[in-house]
Amino acid sequence: MKALSSRFCGSCVIAGTLLCLFLFAMLHLLRPDYNPLRRFMSEYLVGPFGFLGTAAAYLLAATLFMLLIGLWRSVRRCGFLTASCVLLGVMVISVYVCAIFPIDVLRPDGSHPTFTRACIIHLASSAVLYVSLVALLLTLPSAYRRDEKWRSFSHVTLFFGFLTIASLVGLVFVPVYLRGLAQRAMGLPVLIWLFLTGLRLRQYDHAA
Repeated sequence: MKALSSRFCGSCVIAGTLLCLFLFAMLHLLRPDYNPLRRFMSEYLVGPFGFLGTAAAYLLAATLFMLLIGLWRSVRRCGFLTASCVLLGVMVISVYVCAIFPIDVLRPDGSHPTFTRACIIHLASSAVLYVSLVALLLTLPSAYRRDEKWRSFSHVTLFFGFLTIASLVGLVFVPVYLRGLAQRAMGLPVLIWLFLTGLRLRQYDHAA
């Protein structure tokens, strides 16, 4: 871990985020039979191009892991940073589990055809992922405020935290035929936050 500079970790986070966006954009083009307004992103892990969706999920997990290393090396150590890194670790594992156990493809009305064991594991891991994400975006700003060089970025992260909470509420309450759109509305700000954090990490080449 000592061999990985914050700048290198930031570059990996940026590259991983952009590549994830590219892969999922490609999946939308390759699967015109999937209505993005209704279909969840997890459904792109199933089918003839599911290997691309699975690769994107593994890449996202690796990107989050590089973020964990970068933050641990560059942000001043404190209890809030430790908690944030633990949450990131939980997110990494959750994304990997979601990739290993794909969801069942939904019926046109948005219901599940069956609840297979893999689907139940996927849904449970997704719930853990979302809860950990919200907790991370609300905890990490407290760690940033204890580090002068990161203090200004605490407001940005907190903004994305509240935006994620609002998007998650929208995902729960929107009609079935718009849940795919609501999930994308929640995921895009998170990817933007990852990209911005990667840029910030590239400014620091040594541990705090």
